[in-house]
Amino acid sequence: MGAVARGVQSGDGRVSAPTSADPEDRRRHLDYIQATITRMSSASTTTKSWMMPVVTATYGYALTQLAVSVAVLGIGSVVLFAYLDANYLRAERRFRCLYEAVVEARPGILAYSLNPFDAALDPDGRFDDDWSQRVPRWINRFVPGPKVWASWAIGPFYAALIALGVFIGAWAAVRG
Repeated sequence: MGAVARGVQSGDGRVSAPTSADPEDRRRHLDYIQATITRMSSASTTTKSWMMPVVTATYGYALTQLAVSVAVLGIGSVVLFAYLDANYLRAERRFRCLYEAVVEARPGILAYSLNPFDAALDPDGRFDDDWSQRVPRWINRFVPGPKVWASWAIGPFYAALIALGVFIGAWAAVRG
């Protein structure tokens, strides 16, 4: 580790880790952030791999047995997995902002900080993929913003699966 520096006291009285100018500390910090980004990306892939058998089973059963309720269950599972995946993507993007802030050596980023809100460019701690200022803060906390939902990894992938479920449900309703 680099030179020892004194901790920084925040407004609420807590003492945080010092900022560091040592290149080795900065490299390690970037490694930690990259490991977190990799975990988020891996979790997103795992979410998609868990969803596919569930959707295949529900849509397949709904199609062969003409069961509209099972098609609706499949659509619900796609929506649930899309929500999980969108949250992973949002977290990954926020950690990428933190990574960029550490690379640029922006002031206010503490040594070994893994808090992506330290890197938010907006003074309110908002990111560019959050909901607009008009949307209540609690919604932004629990629901990823429109830019996340519209990304190529979320929007087209899950919209196609939901459309397929609606088609299968309609087919089952007409045939059954």
